[in-house]
Amino acid sequence: MISESMEEYLETLWILLKEESRKYAKINEIAESLKIAPPSAVEMLKKMEKLGLVEYEPRVGIQLTEKGEALARQVIRSHRLAELLLTELLDMELNSDVHEHACALEHHISEAIAEAVCIKLGHPRRCPHGKPIPRGECCGRE
Repeated sequence: MISESMEEYLETLWILLKEESRKYAKINEIAESLKIAPPSAVEMLKKMEKLGLVEYEPRVGIQLTEKGEALARQVIRSHRLAELLLTELLDMELNSDVHEHACALEHHISEAIAEAVCIKLGHPRRCPHGKPIPRGECCGRE
């Protein structure tokens, strides 16, 4: 099992790589996004590399492995579905609190819960902020 901190890195890498259609992310932009010092980012990324989540080439950048991409995809999906859960089902107003609550929830939403929320909401394609929600297995069954 990976830590919540590693999940935050995976989420950041997903956004930098997948949503910006890039092959590599740079240490400085990861550190800036996570509001940490670059040496701390390097340390964590080396741990993640040992777990097979990222490939880190010091002069080139960082990319997700297949395993890391699958985990990052699930974290992004859980976060964006959590935002919809809070706004659509619990009628919370879309503001910074919703994002913060979703950040807390994303680490505790299993694939089964994410699937149940997705089904309940009719397989939404976008979060309340308009960002794409990665499709789940449930999305192809109905």
